[in-house]
Amino acid sequence: MSKFKIPKATPPIILVGLTGSAVAVVFHHAINFIHHAIWHPLAHGTSESFILIGFIVLTLVGLANGWLLSHFAPEAAGSGIPQLKTAYRKNRGQISLRIVWVKFIAATLSVGGGLSLGREGPSVQLAGGLASVIGQKLKLSHFRIRTLTACGAAAGLAAAFNAPIAAVAFVLEEIIEDLNSRTIGPILLASFVSIVTLFFLQGTEPAFAIPPVESFNGWVYIAVPLVAALASLAGVGFQKSTLSWARKIRERSSLPSWSRPVVGAWINWAIACLVFYWVGRLGVLGLGHEDLTASLAGELTLISLIVLFIAKWFATSSAYAWGNCGGIFTPTLFLGAMIGGACGQGIDLGLGLDQDSQRLLTIVGMSACLGAVVRAPITSILIVFEMTHDFALVPPLMLAALVSQAISRSLCKENFYNQFLKDSGIHLETASSLRAQASWRNRRISAFANFDAPFLKSMDKDKVREKLNQYPDDLFPLLDADNQPSALIERTELDEFLGSNRKPRLHSPTLVYAEQTMQEIEDLLQKDPLSSLILVTRENRYLGLFSNQEAIRSKESENRMAES
Repeated sequence: MSKFKIPKATPPIILVGLTGSAVAVVFHHAINFIHHAIWHPLAHGTSESFILIGFIVLTLVGLANGWLLSHFAPEAAGSGIPQLKTAYRKNRGQISLRIVWVKFIAATLSVGGGLSLGREGPSVQLAGGLASVIGQKLKLSHFRIRTLTACGAAAGLAAAFNAPIAAVAFVLEEIIEDLNSRTIGPILLASFVSIVTLFFLQGTEPAFAIPPVESFNGWVYIAVPLVAALASLAGVGFQKSTLSWARKIRERSSLPSWSRPVVGAWINWAIACLVFYWVGRLGVLGLGHEDLTASLAGELTLISLIVLFIAKWFATSSAYAWGNCGGIFTPTLFLGAMIGGACGQGIDLGLGLDQDSQRLLTIVGMSACLGAVVRAPITSILIVFEMTHDFALVPPLMLAALVSQAISRSLCKENFYNQFLKDSGIHLETASSLRAQASWRNRRISAFANFDAPFLKSMDKDKVREKLNQYPDDLFPLLDADNQPSALIERTELDEFLGSNRKPRLHSPTLVYAEQTMQEIEDLLQKDPLSSLILVTRENRYLGLFSNQEAIRSKESENRMAES
């Protein structure tokens, strides 16, 4: 009986799940520690101290953001999901350790210090970045590093929301944009390891508590499309206003890049002071989980819901547009909750609506707003379901997802992240192109090799001259009497050999078998000094030549077929 062997790809995935969960947990606790240490005492102090110390805190946060992002890693600005998506789909999953530590510090200061941004996007970039660094340190192939980066993203989001299935769905829907991706196995494993690690480190509590919806009036289904539509329109408006503001700042602002985050911090401070003075809530500062939980519990008045909705929108837009560090995941959930809660209370005033039905509309608003912004309908359903474990919510959430996708796709060409990349001048490969590349890696090298490549059997000058006149090729394998490759010679070396008595330089050949796959020979091709490989039989007899040019042509051919 053969012994069971753990695949060599498994240990790195497990390591990525562990580190992704750990960094997300540390990040979460660091944010909460700073936020509670600063803003809770200020909320219970005098108005003067709240205004003055709050201004100092947010000014320092903006300055720290500006200095870190402009001097060390501009790629760490914003949510981090567009940057990770670019690394995955354009840069072979390559992310530097510098981006990871800058993201951790800047995002911790931003969200913990009171800027109206989320921690989920940074958690994805932090965990995905660490996964990439691990892959690079282990000297894995580019393909495996890219897979680890996606695994890290899932691990980070799973730990951030305590929602492992939604994390897998989000990576497939948003990062990879392919629900049939062959990387689903590694991503599932990383998400599983992450959530088990989270249970040991932090327990099973979700990111924020959603009270159970024990029963709701069947007539509320009539209100679900209306609430979903309003929440989706709010999400679309938030996306358009935020990205338009950010685009205008990049194009027109004369301020140096290090000073811009301070402007967003000042706007955030002014809005937070007005909200705290008016309704006595801190939801504009940081994540806003307490006010989000209060809205789900039905503890906020209609006026508070409307004020927090408007304030959160402008505070988040200003913080993001002016180049601070933080995500938009939680703010969009917050906006949707305020819309849903306000609609529920409005219907209650006119027609009467029980508390569970109002809570359902709040949850519908959250899911629809998130779905409209990130355009990941499965994620928007699963993330709420996993936080409530209430299957009764799934049908109305599905209806809300249908409405949100219809509105979002009719009013916006792209989702928030893809539009941000387009505005930044970054154009990524399509999902079909990536699928073609995955298919290309599993093809045998014999499908693309040049079996008609010329070769030399001796260094006789007359025969060499005849070969050079007959073939325009740049490389010529030199074979021995048994047709086994002994060297690879460049054309320029042969030209000099014919013009003088100087012996040509003989390059040691890299031999591969015709049945090997492109994935197996990819690293050999990159390491070979001439970027060329010689195909041989199992007896090392010459078959043909495969160069980097063949690799490029074969990739382009696969991509064209996929696009057509």
